[in-house]
Amino acid sequence: MLDILCVVLTIFIPVTLTTLGVTCLTGSGDNLKRKFLSVFELNSEHGLVKQGLLWLAIGLPLSLGISFGVWSWTGYSVSLSADGYKKFVEISILPLAIMSISLPLAGLVSRFHSTQQSAKQISLTTTKNNLDAYAAHRKGMHEYFSYLEPIKYFDNYDFKYKAHPVLHKRFFSGSPEKGWPSRNEDSFDKIENFLERAAKFLIPVLAGDYERRLDNYLQASQRIYLAAEALHIKEITHDMAQRGVFVRWKNREDGALTLGVKTLETLAALRFTREFYNNFCDFSGRSRMKISDELEDVFSKTDYWLKKGEHIENIHLKEISILVSKGEADYGEKHVQNQKA
Repeated sequence: MLDILCVVLTIFIPVTLTTLGVTCLTGSGDNLKRKFLSVFELNSEHGLVKQGLLWLAIGLPLSLGISFGVWSWTGYSVSLSADGYKKFVEISILPLAIMSISLPLAGLVSRFHSTQQSAKQISLTTTKNNLDAYAAHRKGMHEYFSYLEPIKYFDNYDFKYKAHPVLHKRFFSGSPEKGWPSRNEDSFDKIENFLERAAKFLIPVLAGDYERRLDNYLQASQRIYLAAEALHIKEITHDMAQRGVFVRWKNREDGALTLGVKTLETLAALRFTREFYNNFCDFSGRSRMKISDELEDVFSKTDYWLKKGEHIENIHLKEISILVSKGEADYGEKHVQNQKA
């Protein structure tokens, strides 16, 4: 029983003292428990010398070897001779064997720490590359549109290709930490739907079909506006809208804004919105918007529609003028009526 107690103390005392010493010297934290636990963690932000686990790997075998050696060396005196060395080796096989473990243990801890630092470095490099890729993609969007020349429709309506930063968030999915973003296909599909529906509603208006022509005109205007708003085309959502009329339409709180008061204004807004979108598709690597031949006439023919009459102008002179007099519509700030006033 006494021998077992001696063995337990021989192991317990050096382990406890070594662990406490390493904890006090290398542990981090605001209390003893936290410092003790930190000793068994490899911190890649610190060098190997500051790793408590390394000193445990070195200190525990050495202290245990010395502890067991005390029992072996008791009763012997130091003799610096060949016989003394021989005797020392004979009686110190176990202590020396235990102490020799410190070197491979220290090497193992060093390897773990090196691997951890390499993994962190790779992670940091990957994160940096992802951030750079994301920033490059966003910067490329602005640079791409900066190369596009302004365009003028019908010698009167000027538009500039300017990509607002919000477009990158609206039309691409991902985060800077994940690198190169992917297209948000739903956003692209929504624009195409707006433009296609706008063209469908506009055709009967331009063709002179009087049936539901105000409703069709407002439907077309609203969809052009929504597409331009999504693409952040201020010349349409701000300038043209201010020259138009706000109609409280179908009891909708937001109503509908006409884009100016002329056929050419509506055509210019629709065509530039599509052209802007197609250029955005070119940058994004998506195919340009495809549309049926029937709807393509709205984007390609001008004189053809003008010869059919000034039907949009007529809508403003009649139906919309009546709505304004009833208080169901309001002229925009830059509407010709407000400019006269």
